[in-house]
Amino acid sequence: MNRGQTVIDFGIGAGVFIIAVGIVFAFVPTMFEPFSTAAGNSPVVADRTADHLTGSLLATDPATPSVLSTACTAAFFGSNESLGDSADCGFNTTESTGDLLGVDRNVNVTVRHLSDSPTTGPPVTRTVDGTDYTLTRGDDNTASEVTVANRVVMIEGDQYRFVVKVW
Repeated sequence: MNRGQTVIDFGIGAGVFIIAVGIVFAFVPTMFEPFSTAAGNSPVVADRTADHLTGSLLATDPATPSVLSTACTAAFFGSNESLGDSADCGFNTTESTGDLLGVDRNVNVTVRHLSDSPTTGPPVTRTVDGTDYTLTRGDDNTASEVTVANRVVMIEGDQYRFVVKVW
């Protein structure tokens, strides 16, 4: 064979090359998208914070996550350290919410009734040892982008919505 590359062969090769380069430029940025989030967007932080609180820190027993200890829950939300000490909760209520949870963002934790929306509605008020505790803790939301994670929890046989907001 003594013939060279024809124009048609060159056109097909160049077309395949351009399509391959286009596919690379279209899909490579989306491969790294899960690892780069905006400053206010933090679904992993909100989800893991909700899991940590409902699964171990406030749980009656780690084997039964989402069943919250009444004393530890009251200590966490009411800043009454003596309740937490008697139940051996393992946290210091005088720390800020972010420091207590090891989160470097603004965090708000609220317990609401199941019939309420995760982002609206009044927090639940519980009475422990004759003292009323409003089950909300943390900063108020002042950001435009807030990530919300919620769980259904049980406190003394009643079901509630446990909401964690991070921004």
